[in-house]
Amino acid sequence: MPMNFSFDRPTPQERSITRTTSRAAPTTLDFSLAPRQGATDISPFSRVAGAHVGPDWRNELSAWVRNHAYYPEQAAMNGEDGDVTVQVVANPNGHVTSVEMRSRSGSQWLDMALLGLFRAANLPPLHDEDEPITFNFTMHYILIRVQ
Repeated sequence: MPMNFSFDRPTPQERSITRTTSRAAPTTLDFSLAPRQGATDISPFSRVAGAHVGPDWRNELSAWVRNHAYYPEQAAMNGEDGDVTVQVVANPNGHVTSVEMRSRSGSQWLDMALLGLFRAANLPPLHDEDEPITFNFTMHYILIRVQ
């Protein structure tokens, strides 16, 4: 279905569109690492090293991020958006032991929000793994401006 990229208010006709898929409609900010369910290769979305995790764990991590991520109020008030990348190291039990900035967004608020999201967090535990996991995570903060 083509998307309307207009910044105007939606017309009543656009609001009445019904979806026939069984998936829920995506939210405005999608923090997922990969396609919604059953991804077998997420290499374009995230780089994982140190453990052999499957699509189940990646989907659990994606859900965890969607439940815990937020858009900093200060960044929204200043009209700031951008991409931030961090490297995360977690134990097999899911406890994050290290978060390191890899690339900055240009907004201190967005950078701090992503660091704070993972710092000392308890991610979903790894399934059948004894090794720590290291992954790079990129958050695309997108501020939708309505005029």
